[in-house]
Amino acid sequence: MRLLILIAIIFYVFIISLVGFTGLLFLAHFIDLRTYLDFMTFIYKDPQANTLAGVIVAITMLISLIYARIIYGRQERERNIFINNPLGRVTISVSALEDLVRRMAVRSPQVKEIYPYVTSAKKGLHIDIRLVLRSAANIPELTADLQNSIKARIQGVIGADERVNIRIHVVKITSDSNKSGKGGLREYEEDDTADLSVPFPGYKA
Repeated sequence: MRLLILIAIIFYVFIISLVGFTGLLFLAHFIDLRTYLDFMTFIYKDPQANTLAGVIVAITMLISLIYARIIYGRQERERNIFINNPLGRVTISVSALEDLVRRMAVRSPQVKEIYPYVTSAKKGLHIDIRLVLRSAANIPELTADLQNSIKARIQGVIGADERVNIRIHVVKITSDSNKSGKGGLREYEEDDTADLSVPFPGYKA
């Protein structure tokens, strides 16, 4: 799938670059207007050239539609989780999981800001988290606590033992001294009664 996405990107870049480069040559008068008109007239009047040009345009449009469908389908799969229940398919937007991760992390006094990004793949969920921490934070302990707690919570929500890969990037450490820097996600786990706690069988990424 990644190869198809790469080919699609190369295809679109080639088409756009070709059109743009031709337009620039024409505007810069490197392409003679009379020569261009003679060429277009030849294609218009010659049956074989006309057919060949039509086939090339049709193939280009077909390839463009196929690649657009591939890119859109991949994006749709990455931003949604599909669960097959007996009464029908259930779709969970990963933005709901991002909101859950955000609400979990901000309960920790060591975390000032969090920016989660969740994607769904065949091998499970991938969660990338960018953190802004307070200066008193114990980074190794906090990040390990976050990873374990978020993994357990996400698996409890979607009701599956699928792999959850969590990567944390600490992008900034502030000098905010209003928080003690102690504590973690334990209070949230004990007090949380979020409505996303009902497990769903049959998870498929």
